[in-house]
Amino acid sequence: MEDKIMDINRSSFRIVLTITGGGTEVIGKLLRHGGGSDTLLEAIVPYCKESLHDLIGKKPESYASAETAKNMAMAAYRRALFLDSGSEKSDPLNLIGIGITCKLAKRGNEREGRSHEVYFASQSCNRTTVSGIAFNCIDGREEQERTAANYILDSIASLCDPKKYDEQNILMGSADGKTLIIKSEEEVDNEIADLLLKTLESINSGENATPMKVDLGQSSNEPGIIMSGSFNPCHKNHVEMAMIASEKYNMPVDFEISLANVDKPPVDYISLKERLESVRNCMQDMKKGASGNIHLSNSPLFADKAVLFPGSVFLIGTDTLNRLFNVNYYRKGEDMQSLIEHFKKHNIRFLVFRRKNADICEDFDIPDICEIVSYDCYADDGTSSTKIRNERKCSFI
Repeated sequence: MEDKIMDINRSSFRIVLTITGGGTEVIGKLLRHGGGSDTLLEAIVPYCKESLHDLIGKKPESYASAETAKNMAMAAYRRALFLDSGSEKSDPLNLIGIGITCKLAKRGNEREGRSHEVYFASQSCNRTTVSGIAFNCIDGREEQERTAANYILDSIASLCDPKKYDEQNILMGSADGKTLIIKSEEEVDNEIADLLLKTLESINSGENATPMKVDLGQSSNEPGIIMSGSFNPCHKNHVEMAMIASEKYNMPVDFEISLANVDKPPVDYISLKERLESVRNCMQDMKKGASGNIHLSNSPLFADKAVLFPGSVFLIGTDTLNRLFNVNYYRKGEDMQSLIEHFKKHNIRFLVFRRKNADICEDFDIPDICEIVSYDCYADDGTSSTKIRNERKCSFI
């Protein structure tokens, strides 16, 4: 154990660790033998719900889950970038954010059939990983805490020295009382990694980022039709809206995903891969010539998207229209009139599709750069990405 910890501390990586729900004794293990300050920049324990909400920027759909661990890892990586930016030898390429969320045995009043799980996620500039284990037997809380801490320590060691600490040896399955329930990782090229770095640096600074994009298909500076969204996942209504717009303007529709989001954590690379796959699958369902390229950006606000895609028509729903002219979504020093002038300067228009159970806000007059699609042309059936995710979640219960 001591040799493993010393190997971690001798590595070139520097870590911010976030952990909740159990396994926190790993913090003491990392610092017990000295030299921990060479590796551990900070350890954060957001133990109450409100603290976790503040850390990841939202209320999670499930507290002990791979998704929450990834969100925690992203928040930790962002924190690592902030701390590293003030050091004399700043090196964002050797930073790792780690997120761990656990659901361990309780002392008394344990619900029958309640699962006990640990999820470990890491985020670096070019890589996201996530793994999870479930305990096969109902050990006491103390024993599960020890097992969780050792599992976390082994996982950190495999990140810092993958040749010596093969992760496959960590996740041995039922023989040691735990079973691997998830393992996934995704790496990206330097262009996308740089886009995430610029995204997180702008969030840390509180300043508007210089709009940037990465084209995943043929790059074009020509005006077009852009469907922007998180696409978690992309679904049939996105296809229908894109087809209507393509026929109306007689041109293909490009899809755009921002790594940053005003109301949600930045997108990790595993989630990004899943969303891109859902977009590509939906694009295959579109008529020939209707689907265009896919773009990634660092721009959650349409004011910045306008700079990236001048002369374009953006496809939005009524809920997005309401946010578009909501003061909470303005850039610093902006108001409604200056925003409209900004869109007109870049020759931006919006094609608005009515969403079921989402009325257009009556607090503002819809500007002439927005065209509302009639119910005769498009009738929303209530399908949404959130609804699809919830249905998938229920199917696994």
